[in-house]
Amino acid sequence: MRLRCPVCHAEAALEAWAEDEAAREMMGLLAGLDAALGRALAAYLGLFRSKSRALSWERAVRLAREVLALGLEEAVLSQALSDTVEAMRVKREAGDIRPLENHNYLKRVAESVAARWIASGHAVVQRVERRPAGMSRTMAAIGGFLGAADVGVMDG
Repeated sequence: MRLRCPVCHAEAALEAWAEDEAAREMMGLLAGLDAALGRALAAYLGLFRSKSRALSWERAVRLAREVLALGLEEAVLSQALSDTVEAMRVKREAGDIRPLENHNYLKRVAESVAARWIASGHAVVQRVERRPAGMSRTMAAIGGFLGAADVGVMDG
């Protein structure tokens, strides 16, 4: 099955994308998100692409994981991603076409979005669960999977 890119109209076989592990992972990641968040994340990832090169699937997956690991509430993250994309679009129209190198700008935008939400009476909840001091990430993940808060916590 051949698919056509809605942006550049290039054609590629669906089977080719399905064979690429990172492409499959990226599509699965986007498919598992709310539609608005998925669109905002896809647009944000495009900010890391230079004008002359495509963004590799591996890098896109890594960047997407980093963004989702920020632990922001989905509505705040979606708005922050959209605001970041719009701000960078304005900068690029003004001639600054450098790609993003990290998520620092997004983090600042997310802080301001969260502050606006709190000021308007919305509750903002961190999605990242905190692990007890001394607990490894692995044990915290196992505990989360098992529904136990004290897995791997040393006595005494």
